[in-house]
Amino acid sequence: MNKFIDLLTANPVILIVAVLVSVIIVLSFAKRIIRFLLVLLAIAVLYAAWVIWHGGDVKEKAGKAEQSVHGAVQKGDSLLKQFQGLFKHDDKTPGKEKE
Repeated sequence: MNKFIDLLTANPVILIVAVLVSVIIVLSFAKRIIRFLLVLLAIAVLYAAWVIWHGGDVKEKAGKAEQSVHGAVQKGDSLLKQFQGLFKHDDKTPGKEKE
């Protein structure tokens, strides 16, 4: 790692190229995240419009959805704990049989 840092600090041209590549990577990643958030926002707006169109209350539907998601997360947590419990061992060296 020290050789890499020395290489970057010794050659300004390589440093500029590395910075440009890093900026391009960060911006492309940020663009994907922003695009994903815009799609989620569009889906939420369409869902709210659909609920209103069918005569429902958006706040009531959102509250029910929140409770449903909260219940699913709690179920998932308990399942994950049970699953992790399957792989816990008292023996610190796996594969070694007790005598």
